[in-house]
Amino acid sequence: GQEVGVMHACGHDLHTAVQLGVAAVLTALKADLPGTVKFIFQPAEEGAPAGEEGGAALMVKEGALESPRPQAIFGLHAMAQMGVGDLGYSEGPALSAADTWEVKIVGRQSHGARPELSIDPIVTAAQFVEALQTIRSRSFSGLEPGVVTVGTIHGGQRHNIIPGEVTLSGTIRTFQPEMSRLAEARLRAILKGVTEAAGATGEVVRFERGAPATVNDAALTHESAPALERVVGKEHVARIPPAMASEDFSYFANEVPGFFYRLGQVKPGTTSGDHHTPTFRADDSSILVGIRAMSFLVADYLDRHQTRGR
Repeated sequence: GQEVGVMHACGHDLHTAVQLGVAAVLTALKADLPGTVKFIFQPAEEGAPAGEEGGAALMVKEGALESPRPQAIFGLHAMAQMGVGDLGYSEGPALSAADTWEVKIVGRQSHGARPELSIDPIVTAAQFVEALQTIRSRSFSGLEPGVVTVGTIHGGQRHNIIPGEVTLSGTIRTFQPEMSRLAEARLRAILKGVTEAAGATGEVVRFERGAPATVNDAALTHESAPALERVVGKEHVARIPPAMASEDFSYFANEVPGFFYRLGQVKPGTTSGDHHTPTFRADDSSILVGIRAMSFLVADYLDRHQTRGR
């Protein structure tokens, strides 16, 4: 192959391969399936380009769940901490909601040798980053899941100039809408307090609520877990705790009952870095497991619900 300088670092290429395989299997069984299967190939799960709509929310808006409307929806995602042949699922909350924020701190530029003439936005930004950590540790209950992360800091052009402004961006992960609102309020209050104390100004450039939490339907989960066990064996199916990662499958699952599970991707004797890292590696041998699991899960659901309706 040819090196192209980019990589799949989350598993979405694997998901597409699995989906195509499931489509091939169920198409071959079409005459024997007591129902209709709709396949959704979704672009922009990681987010649409700036200023554009995308992902599951846009697909729902444009009618992807209509004509016909599904009774249930199933999805999977590769898991870098799980071996090939293993599957995992969560009962109820499975993946957190994701909010995105960006702030700007404006101070006063000066020569690096004359900090007394500046209002240093880098020092102020450092204080802001540190103070943000109190949102999780002091504003949330110790029993309430939550993450506040700073992902980017940009400021300055040269080593000997204190810049005039710094921009920061990050993500907030929660399971409850009220905790998302609390985190936003605290972020705004912290920015105001830190910048005023420094003589700087702070602006929340954007605060966007992204995908809501993914919550597996209780009845569908109860029905689906045994089906997965029949495919790979009970010892290879684990109930796993909710994760602070996010997935816009939640938009679909908010419309119809949903079940979202995890597919092991690490081949024995090998390792994989976490998602969104350069050492991430989803082994191709997991594709067949994914095809078998999803094909059986869907066929089993159709069979059970067709029988129930007789």
